Amino acid sequence: MTRRAGRGRFVVLEGLDGAGTTTQSRLLGEALRAAGRAVHVTAEPSAGPAGALVRQVLQQRLGGGRGGGFDPHALALLFAADRLDHAAAEIAPRLAEGCDVVCDRYTLSSLAYQGLTTGDLAWVEAINGRAPAPDLTIFLRVRPGLALGRRQAAGTTPELYEVAAFQRRVARGYERALERLRRAGQRVEVLDGAAPAPRVAEQVAGLVARLRRR
Repeated sequence: MTRRAGRGRFVVLEGLDGAGTTTQSRLLGEALRAAGRAVHVTAEPSAGPAGALVRQVLQQRLGGGRGGGFDPHALALLFAADRLDHAAAEIAPRLAEGCDVVCDRYTLSSLAYQGLTTGDLAWVEAINGRAPAPDLTIFLRVRPGLALGRRQAAGTTPELYEVAAFQRRVARGYERALERLRRAGQRVEVLDGAAPAPRVAEQVAGLVARLRRR
């Protein structure tokens, strides 16, 4: 990976489970490399220690105390802790080296999911307040039924939040969270995630190309 002068660009892909964020993150990384950019593709929950705990909770392999469900507020704090560790240990150093960083999910996911499960969006926003803002967040909007169908077709093991009724509520939560990011001055773009993957990838690459060169 080529080291470049100046700070890299931080781009986040967001959407419901099954919206295509993982595929589009990979394709964007490939497009940036082909354009001669140094790039690092990552995801949340991260591969760090807090991220490992989050994944166990989502996969329902780790419950709360006394064998109960994991407390939603505790999980929100775990997500926020993982995000800060991820930013400090992986994202910020890569950006400082001049790499573009592409992240599959970030703060917007917590605002949508944990804002719903805790019932306190302002609190979730506050505990994530120290997470560095991306240069661009791209939200892939898809119908909840389509997103869930994609996950089921892929044969993946269902995770904690992959329930149709809940995903419909999360979709509405994402729309509220998008407005909060815009009001905070963050750059957010929305694309039709139901379009064919190559078309979405072309649109994603076009949005990133228009970011100010660093």
